[in-house]
Amino acid sequence: MDAVVVYKANPESLQKILGLLRKEGFNPTTLDNRVSATDLHGAGRATYLISVAVPRTEAAGVASVLRKWDKARESEVHEMTGKLAGPFIFSAMVVAILAIVLLLFGIFLDAVALLPVAGIVVFALTANAPRIRLKTKRCQRR
Repeated sequence: MDAVVVYKANPESLQKILGLLRKEGFNPTTLDNRVSATDLHGAGRATYLISVAVPRTEAAGVASVLRKWDKARESEVHEMTGKLAGPFIFSAMVVAILAIVLLLFGIFLDAVALLPVAGIVVFALTANAPRIRLKTKRCQRR
């Protein structure tokens, strides 16, 4: 078989890509690399890519399917970043106001380490506010 590498995928999306290509009637395979994903830890996993190959005769069709899949994923990422932009800006403003208050009270240097923690907490709460509201409504109904 004359195989052509058509995509390089991270370990987390590999099964999705293989399933998508098989569902479309293609015959994808993965190419073995010397380092397996199970040997990598931490940041190394984020940069580890697995090559997906198909027979040369299927390469054009696979490229078309993968372009559609990439566009769908791109729109999902764009939608998610749009949803998180508001909570991020709000948390940055809260941290800036908190920093000014700490500066005015003269304890900025003592409490500066808490600013990132406050930012993360405010971001997490505002990003999940719709889910929190939904759960509290469910609890109130009971």
